[in-house]
Amino acid sequence: MDEDDRRAASRDAFLLGDIRIDPPGLEIRRSGSTQRVEAKVMEVLLALARQPGVVLRREELEQQVWPGRFVTDDALTNAIGKLRRALDDNPRQPRFIETISKRGYRLKVSPTPVAGDVVAGRATAGKAVAQQLSGRSWLLIGLLLIVLTGLLAVWFWETPEEPTTRPRPGGEGAIPLAVMPFDVLGEDPSQTYFAEGISLDLITELSRIPGLLVIAPGTVFSYRDTVADDRRIAAELGVRYLIRGGVQRIGERIRINVRLLAPDSGQTLWAERFAGEAERLFRIQDEVVQGIARVLPVQLERPGRTGVRSGATDSIAAYDEFLRGRERYGRLTPEDNRTARDHFERALAMDPGFARAYAGLALTWTRLAIDGWTDDAQSALEKALGYAERAASIDPSVPQSHFVRAQVALFRGQHVAAAAAINKAIELDPNYADAYALLAWILHYAGRPDQADPMLAEALRRNPRSSASYREIAGEIAFATRRYQHAAQQFEAALDRNPAHTRARLWLAATLVKLGHQEDAAWEVHELLTLNPEFSLSRLPLAFPLKDPQQHEALMDALAHLGLPE
Repeated sequence: MDEDDRRAASRDAFLLGDIRIDPPGLEIRRSGSTQRVEAKVMEVLLALARQPGVVLRREELEQQVWPGRFVTDDALTNAIGKLRRALDDNPRQPRFIETISKRGYRLKVSPTPVAGDVVAGRATAGKAVAQQLSGRSWLLIGLLLIVLTGLLAVWFWETPEEPTTRPRPGGEGAIPLAVMPFDVLGEDPSQTYFAEGISLDLITELSRIPGLLVIAPGTVFSYRDTVADDRRIAAELGVRYLIRGGVQRIGERIRINVRLLAPDSGQTLWAERFAGEAERLFRIQDEVVQGIARVLPVQLERPGRTGVRSGATDSIAAYDEFLRGRERYGRLTPEDNRTARDHFERALAMDPGFARAYAGLALTWTRLAIDGWTDDAQSALEKALGYAERAASIDPSVPQSHFVRAQVALFRGQHVAAAAAINKAIELDPNYADAYALLAWILHYAGRPDQADPMLAEALRRNPRSSASYREIAGEIAFATRRYQHAAQQFEAALDRNPAHTRARLWLAATLVKLGHQEDAAWEVHELLTLNPEFSLSRLPLAFPLKDPQQHEALMDALAHLGLPE
């Protein structure tokens, strides 16, 4: 049986011991009960079932289940967790799915084919969830929504002003380039975060040079393990130049290799090797930027910019903690957010004047409020603003501090102030893709979705393989303009990239209500509560700062039909 035959066969129902797996229906039946799983979760099980007894590396599973897409490290972990719950499998004493430390996963039981009919889809689980709602729950939810409406009404007409957008730098004449993720030189894979941090910093510094259009990290990092050649990558990204390099850190010594490539001609336009004590790292990074700028027809300095690196630290140890924090923050889960905060706090203990660490700490606190990971969203926003103000007082040129200011203002319903803050971040970093996405979000909540779409397009221009958050924002804009089918597609795409994205799943459930798919909406609520058992509406008093009363009413009406915990 060849690979295609095995894949086709794996779509049929089969048994794992006494448990029936029904791939078409996305169901797992055991002990008289039926558990429904998401399509990608079932795909993970099918990938394991195609090679029982074989250890599959995380990378192999990700490539099979999410081919050609960049997903967070949590996507596979969440899928395995859901499978274990559905199979009632104990990870410490696994009967079915075994974790092989530092390698991957293995299915311990060989599947046995069975004949049988194709079972129903989401409806069974959806009905079960929907039927759990009581009249009291509806009453409490209704009262809570009335309170939410009253709170948000104060925000709607706070100011007659409207948020503004400004002409964007990096037009058609800008030189497009991409900094590919730097390799780890040597035999220490634990230094991956450090190499990625160097890549991110180089992206940040080059982004601040007028005349360059630098592709955002989320897109270039999706090519981290690709086998595509440079010419193909450049064509897919629409860039003229690629920058590649490698980093090795041994104790207090560091070595960095950098190359500037022109893929169309196959030429290496510039290459340099740097080595020295780790404390020289920041000077080395500046030398790399200067070397690249000398080759390309751009001006290195811009008006008002000093030669001092933005938000810098002189402590390599503090910088190391900062890189670790930034890497964990990017995973966007409550646990990783807490770990990221610990790293940023350790960085600040080593260097209390490290502005970028304050900005990173501020981001962790806004994330708590935005994603409903705290019972006190107002306090989280206060802490975020305090850390952002501290970062700005040390170094006002750190764009992330203005990004946080914009987030805080937005979720306080201060749309004009939010737009002003994010425009400042873009002024400091014209290629800050996430800032354009946030501006789109601000315009959406300000009741101007017609202007939000072009700003999201600017974000996607710089970050074409965007994160789940971009898709989630696109879905919100579509929801506001009553394009519910398109909105559902965007939210589903966001969840495809990050199944743990709380907001995307909540909005998808609301959208399904608008489409008349109540049972599917109940299923999404079930999934949301499985991933985030502590979720409740009371944790979202600031989550929907919609200025347009009609848009707000449409969302509140949909939420009222979801039966969420109050």
